[in-house]
Amino acid sequence: MNFVGYFEGVKIYESKFIDHGHGITLPNFGIFLSPETFSKQKDLWLVKHEFGHILQHRELGFIKFYLKIGLPSLWSAIKQNLLENYYHQNHAVEREANDKSFQYFDKPSDWPIARFPINMSK
Repeated sequence: MNFVGYFEGVKIYESKFIDHGHGITLPNFGIFLSPETFSKQKDLWLVKHEFGHILQHRELGFIKFYLKIGLPSLWSAIKQNLLENYYHQNHAVEREANDKSFQYFDKPSDWPIARFPINMSK
C-alpha cells in the first residue's frame, strides 16, 4: 500500500490488492484505491464517489457510519461478486454517497450517472 497524496484533506492510498476501478473508504484512515487511480488521475470520479463516504462519516460519526454505511456497503460489494445481475452502485448507501459527493462538488454537469447513480430530484 502506497500513500499517494491528499484529496480534500483525506489521505489517499493505492494498493495492488484492490481491483481496477474499485475503492474502499475507511474514515479516520483514508481512501484506498487501485493503482494509478489517483496518482495518475485515471479515475477521479471514483475518488469523488469514495469521498462521498467521507461525507457520510462526517454526518454520522464513527460507530453509526460503520454500522449504517460500512457493513451494508461491504455486503453489497460482496453480493456484486456473487450475483451476475447485481450492481453495487445501486445500493442505497452507495447512491447516498454519490448524492453527497455530487452536491459537494457543485453538481458537475459531466457526472457519470450510469456509473455513479444519483437522485435526479436534488
